[in-house]
Amino acid sequence: MTDLYDAFITAFGVWEAARPYVHLMVAADEMALVVALAAAGEPLTVGEIAGRLALPPETAAELVQRCYARHIVNRSVEPAETDDARYTAADFYARLDHFAKFEGWDDIPAADRQIIERSYLDQFIARHRRNVARKMAGLEAENALPNDTILLLHEVAEMLDAAADIIVQPCDCRRLAQQCDRPVETCIWLDEGARHALARGYGRRLSREEAKELVRQADRQGLMHTADSEWQTRGLHAICNCCACDCYPFRAAQELGSKGVWPKSRYVAAHDRTRCTFCGLCVRRCHFDAFYHDGATVEVNGKAKGNDKENVQFDPEKCWGCGLCANTCPADAITMVHL
Repeated sequence: MTDLYDAFITAFGVWEAARPYVHLMVAADEMALVVALAAAGEPLTVGEIAGRLALPPETAAELVQRCYARHIVNRSVEPAETDDARYTAADFYARLDHFAKFEGWDDIPAADRQIIERSYLDQFIARHRRNVARKMAGLEAENALPNDTILLLHEVAEMLDAAADIIVQPCDCRRLAQQCDRPVETCIWLDEGARHALARGYGRRLSREEAKELVRQADRQGLMHTADSEWQTRGLHAICNCCACDCYPFRAAQELGSKGVWPKSRYVAAHDRTRCTFCGLCVRRCHFDAFYHDGATVEVNGKAKGNDKENVQFDPEKCWGCGLCANTCPADAITMVHL
């Protein structure tokens, strides 16, 4: 078992902090499959895997399907029923994402979860740093970046109207980081992405109206909306409902200094102080302190000082253009202006 464990750790790229918990994430026969695929150096069919592991074909097929569903292996040809379907080992990064969303992430002690989660963020940044740098330099990204653009609520509704297949699954960011108590089942996958997830065995189908209501609820609970703004030409894939405390694109963007470029901002809030009732909702909803209390008080509608409210200030340089403030301003004192 030690030899298999060591070979698996190397082949799967398991991070040091996670190694004491590998037994929670991968069974021995799954480890053997990963090691065999790594040793082969090329994608293998189920029949070839059966031969290498000395398993009956039916047993090998069950093992491969289980590992495919759990993001331990990847399939290079669809559908699985064809003889051409071949499999390669996934990696720890992909397995952790699935494990956190659907399996036993909470069984790992919190202190070690934090260390592993920080490694995940570092990996996320490393995987996208080059393309973010290209976009910041005014160049096209070589590969599509996740959560490409911050969208307003009506833009998300347009995407949902155009989708044929819609599913929802847990947000990997909030499951991994757990820095807030906002809703978790909020990642919406569309069309090909939705069908691929269902074929892999996860995700819950939504009707169009159910999806729209989910997004509205997410908005009310303080989640921003991100997706590919060029979906009409590049195709539908996913809609994420994000917070700044957990979600990797926003956390990565703050570390990389890519605000406005990735995720791309297309709007900025405009604050009309003549209409503002200084209720403070915008302050509470803003993830980036663009709306804030400055310590002063203001007299509202000529009322006595005992009814003064905290003053609200707005710094447009800190605005990411998500629209959460405008969506719930009771006085219509905030509008979103296209950049």
